[in-house]
Amino acid sequence: MKRMIRCAIVALCLAASAAVVFPVAFANDCAQRCYAQENACRRATKDSPSCGAELTRCLQSCRAKR
Repeated sequence: MKRMIRCAIVALCLAASAAVVFPVAFANDCAQRCYAQENACRRATKDSPSCGAELTRCLQSCRAKR
């Protein structure tokens, strides 16, 4: 009986940690894509200020998806 309780506690802890880790990983991937897009924009437009605005919108969308 004690073994089942321990296994249940371990499973609950693993599930809780996965619920925390996956959104953080998604947010990091999303932000990396935003920065890559910004770099490409700056190269293509010779450092246009509009690239910064696009970056802000992109990062905000990443945050909204969390």
